Amino acid sequence: MKNKLTILILLFVSGIVSAQNFVPGTSYFGRADYIEYVAGNLPLILSVPHGGGLTPSEIPDRTCGETVTDSYTKELAASIRDGIMELTGCTPHIVICHLKRIKLDVNREVDIATCGNEIAETAWNEYHTFLDSAKAAVARIQGKGLLIDLHGHGHAIQRLELGYLLTAVQLAYSDATLNQAAIISLSSIRSLAGMNVTNLTHSDLLHGLFSLGTMLSAKGYPAVPGIDEPFPFPGESYFSGGYITQRHGSLNNGTVDAIQIECNQDVRFEKTARDDFASAAANVLLNYLIKHYFPDLPDTYCNPTGIVLPDYGDFSIYPVPFDRSITVRVSGPCQLKIYSFKGELMISKEVIGEEIINTDGLISGTYLAILTNRGKIFYRYTIIKESTR
Repeated sequence: MKNKLTILILLFVSGIVSAQNFVPGTSYFGRADYIEYVAGNLPLILSVPHGGGLTPSEIPDRTCGETVTDSYTKELAASIRDGIMELTGCTPHIVICHLKRIKLDVNREVDIATCGNEIAETAWNEYHTFLDSAKAAVARIQGKGLLIDLHGHGHAIQRLELGYLLTAVQLAYSDATLNQAAIISLSSIRSLAGMNVTNLTHSDLLHGLFSLGTMLSAKGYPAVPGIDEPFPFPGESYFSGGYITQRHGSLNNGTVDAIQIECNQDVRFEKTARDDFASAAANVLLNYLIKHYFPDLPDTYCNPTGIVLPDYGDFSIYPVPFDRSITVRVSGPCQLKIYSFKGELMISKEVIGEEIINTDGLISGTYLAILTNRGKIFYRYTIIKESTR
């Protein structure tokens, strides 16, 4: 169902819009459906500023600034959301500009973004108000979180470029310099650098073992900065972050950090490759949140009053804790998937009626069990294996 907020509401201060009763998983639109906000219930926000394709005649083509579309970033964001939903049953917040970039660039200051057109300026305000609303929800419910500004680049080197508002030259500074207050004050993850679960330094967060770039590289998607490529070499193209990362990250205080991800063409243009990358990105982003923000996130992915899962009849999984096997009982055919909390798929099995699932291949620990019917999640539960041998 489309929920349309009037232009009058959207042009008020963000605090008024933040007070709206947004329902997780529901889309809300601005004037003419140019801007869309999919409300979420995770401390994660996806911003998609350059993936739109609408070219309404009421907005003239821009004659100032860049006008190139970041192809397939809208589709990529949807796939990442699907991956997160499959793992958690919960959804990130998503804000999308459906206008083609030649009509509006929401990743620029308003003058360059709109070239002075009032209708485009209305859409620009809607986009940033929706981001403010998502940030306010995260701050109110979870206290802190992460915004990912999703882009696409056409550079020759096929790697992800992660932008923290630091230039390539600054990323090449020594760890000691990167950890100085003067450099941290320039960073879009300023809040995280001062307050993270394992007390990692700013340089650790940029290119250490548990940096976002390193975690993505470990999934087979090279990224800079990261442990393998801590900074771009001189002469290499690199995007360090733009207006959205600057305005909506923690550079100017606040507890929502921002990272710009510039995705290379190899992970965007072809659907199979795009879906594979989206699955890996969903896994990495969840693990990044767990590692640095919320170590208990697996047990409390989202507010249980959030997304209402469809009713598919009676079902149960027992015993919990379990050892060598677990019994699944359902009233109709479904798909069982059991994930480790590293996001690895451990068991995938069709279940009809009652099935005893052998779990000898699982080590002791905590897992996430998900039951789906025709691709829709209807049961999500944390299960624990305790070996008695």
